Amino acid sequence: MSVNYQNTNNQLNLLYQQAFYFANNAVKEDNIGNVEAAIKAYLDFKKVVESILQLETNQIKKEKIREKCQEYNRRVTELKNLTTYDKLMIQAKHKLDQISLQYEQKNNQEVLELYKCTLEILMKAAAEGTRDKSELIMFMKKIFERAEDLKGLPTTMSSLQVRSANPGAENSSPICKLSGIEDAILKKNSIINGKNFPQWPEGPEELNEQFAFERPFVDKDVLELSIAQKEKFDSWRRPSEIMNEPELFKMVSSTAIKQDVVTDCSFVASLCVSAAYQKRYGNKQLITRCIFPKNKYGHPFYNPSGKYVVKLIFNGTPRKVIIDDFLPFSRDGTLMCTFSTNKNELWPSIIEKAYLKLMGGYNFPGSNSGIDLYILTGWIPEQIFIDKYFEKEIMWKRMLNSQPKDDKNPDQHALITIATGHLSDTKGLVPTHAYAVLDIREVNDLRLLLVKNPWSHKRWTGPFSHLDRVNWTPELMKELDYDIERASNIDDGIFWIDFDSVCEYFYSIHMNWNPERFHYVVTKHSSWPINVGLRKDTMNLAYNPQFCLEINNESEQPSEVYLLLSKHITVTEEENEDFITLHVYNDTNGEKIYSDKTPWKKGAYVNSPHILVRFDAPTGITRYTIVVAQINRVKSLDFTLKCYSISPATLSEIPKKYQNVEFISGKWTNQTAGGNPSNITYLNNPEYRFSISPPTSNSPSDKPRVLLMLEGPKKFAMDVRMIWSNGKRIASLTTKDILMKSSGYRNGFCYCEKDDIKPGDYTIIVSTYEPGLIGEFTLTVASNVTFNVTSIPLEGAGMFKKVIYGQWIKGFNAMGIQQNFHLNPSYHLKISEMTTLKLQTPEMNPIPTHIRVFEKRPNNSLGREIANSGDYASAGFIQGVCTDDISLPSNDQGYIIVFCTWEKDVSGKFTAYVYSDRNVTIEEIVHERNELRK
Repeated sequence: MSVNYQNTNNQLNLLYQQAFYFANNAVKEDNIGNVEAAIKAYLDFKKVVESILQLETNQIKKEKIREKCQEYNRRVTELKNLTTYDKLMIQAKHKLDQISLQYEQKNNQEVLELYKCTLEILMKAAAEGTRDKSELIMFMKKIFERAEDLKGLPTTMSSLQVRSANPGAENSSPICKLSGIEDAILKKNSIINGKNFPQWPEGPEELNEQFAFERPFVDKDVLELSIAQKEKFDSWRRPSEIMNEPELFKMVSSTAIKQDVVTDCSFVASLCVSAAYQKRYGNKQLITRCIFPKNKYGHPFYNPSGKYVVKLIFNGTPRKVIIDDFLPFSRDGTLMCTFSTNKNELWPSIIEKAYLKLMGGYNFPGSNSGIDLYILTGWIPEQIFIDKYFEKEIMWKRMLNSQPKDDKNPDQHALITIATGHLSDTKGLVPTHAYAVLDIREVNDLRLLLVKNPWSHKRWTGPFSHLDRVNWTPELMKELDYDIERASNIDDGIFWIDFDSVCEYFYSIHMNWNPERFHYVVTKHSSWPINVGLRKDTMNLAYNPQFCLEINNESEQPSEVYLLLSKHITVTEEENEDFITLHVYNDTNGEKIYSDKTPWKKGAYVNSPHILVRFDAPTGITRYTIVVAQINRVKSLDFTLKCYSISPATLSEIPKKYQNVEFISGKWTNQTAGGNPSNITYLNNPEYRFSISPPTSNSPSDKPRVLLMLEGPKKFAMDVRMIWSNGKRIASLTTKDILMKSSGYRNGFCYCEKDDIKPGDYTIIVSTYEPGLIGEFTLTVASNVTFNVTSIPLEGAGMFKKVIYGQWIKGFNAMGIQQNFHLNPSYHLKISEMTTLKLQTPEMNPIPTHIRVFEKRPNNSLGREIANSGDYASAGFIQGVCTDDISLPSNDQGYIIVFCTWEKDVSGKFTAYVYSDRNVTIEEIVHERNELRK
């Protein structure tokens, strides 16, 4: 029987690859103190070695393998005998080695995180009470001495919060731990496109994940292809099937990255600029930091088991994306995904697959490079539209200054990409396409950008292109190291373009800023439920999420602050209708605001996942109110707000001030649109009874405070006020009656607020400035105590109404309140049964006026006074006067109603209403001439 040596060799090679991986992984886990993981990897190595020994014919190799296996068996026995204290000290020593490595590479953020984790490990070791602590004390002293080197690094030392060292407290939460609400928000938004992408575990690059398997790993989630991709698709293949010696990284280079049929040019452009950055600053890991598994030096490597984990930032936090290495292969015998032109190199394909899994599949419709760079690197995204507001000169200076000349200090660096819109004259550009900016130069007043098309072909054909033989002088080509002859013969998609042409042909510029330029970063995760507040963006900001930002700038120079709002997205292919923004108010002392007065920094509403607002904080302590705003809310909004600051900063959500809120929908109609208090119809406006009960023994001890807010059509100037009353409809109004009111008539929205409201019944009046304005409004009543609000019907609603038209005539019946008072306009009121009525004069001239009701005696003489309208109405309040409800029994004579002015011989007219619960008869009393002559 013949032996198939080729198959045996292939099988043996695969086993050796697996053995090498298990051995490498075992040593790595052993070095960092992950004892259980190390033991498992050593035993996995032993199992694979047993299979190798059955196939290997070379006796020398077999003997070496047996020796290595014995060595690892001894190590497994040692590991099993380690105490918890021993394990923790191994972990701490490994962290210290990592600190040294990252410190040398100036990876400041990683250094700080490593210090935090090391201190947490040492605190746990301190809780182990069975060992001599001298070694531990010396170790901790060494850590704190090294921590002194971190002063001035771009992150606050306060981030080095550690767990409690008290015995039994090793499971306590770190001081900087997320709140329960924040953690719930992040967990809820881990489900993206129906798949779970959990938060990255705490600590720098800490990943308790199995990467080695007896059989190659297969991800259960197969990425969907588009229709166009399916037409070219042949099969899913692993790197080992299409490459001789696969490597994850050979050389990080932007020029080697090539996009194929996947429509993710923005992400590929992001890969290009990130690779260019890492190549230029070799000690700054940007691409390599996000891929796992890694060796003990922190470098990712090819995994023959085919499993990778990629760390991507999405929905407010770094997330774990697990993939296998199956890649789409075409019928033409080529990879369909983005790939590296460096032979056997995998990293562009692997990172792209992780990103596309997060985005829903290879059928991804596209994004923008600012968003993608943030997902990939965490660098702060800023989008600048090239529109009528575009500041060309300022923008050029910002772009040029974002490329630091000192390669040893790249913290001020920004990664830049540019994007086209719809083009009529393309000049070699691709419409709605993203490009990577690899370099920016200013030479002899020429402003030029080196740009790459992610396709790695198809270039700009305008000024300074490979076709331009006029602008490219020998001096300029030497300065930029450009060979126009070579460029004419090789289309690699890389070209120079002048900034003027960028401004003419491109749609937007994306700048992603290095977060390490900022010393302090504070983060809040929050939610804006759809049932809180109104769904349309209005002038009322009371129910918008608001935050107090405090900056403590101790320097004499302005301190730079970046605010980044990132909304959480769980279905990436959904049409994005969430137009969001951030507003910054600098004159509020960080307190809650209600009215949308012009903000200090007004954000533009865009449907991007990220909104960035930049400003400089002055010297001293400054507090700002940060408001999240959204147009036409159709669903709840979860979001993350980050503050990046040069100076110490704190960010806290402004709590809800009122626990009890009621929304009241109303209308101004033809009958109730009474206008402002200078109109006689003012008291026809909608009125509401507001009642606060006296506190009980179970009631909160806080003094009642009340907030009134009125929203309506933006073209209506409106006012809301609360009146001292018994909760009845206001019949007359004086200044002393007003308990609280909004600050003048304001278009679209107004509010008023008052503390220490005494229990009782009050009346709320809502009005527009102009009478007769018909429209809907929303009245919001809020308080820290329970209350009741009910609508008060119009005066006389449901009652009989009689109208009296009268006048005062000088020398005839204008008698005032002095002599011959009874000769003022008088009316005989006849009732047949017990009747309740009210008298009102809404229209009168002149003022002040008065109403009195008397019992009638024979010959129309006045008997006992029954009721009156109270004080005389004063100038400035022309709504007239009104009596309280009057209960009158029936009698034979009836009653007399007298209307009078304060002064005698004042001519004028009046209109009076008589409201009654029974039908009554009213007749004018005509006095005899001889009476008038008296």
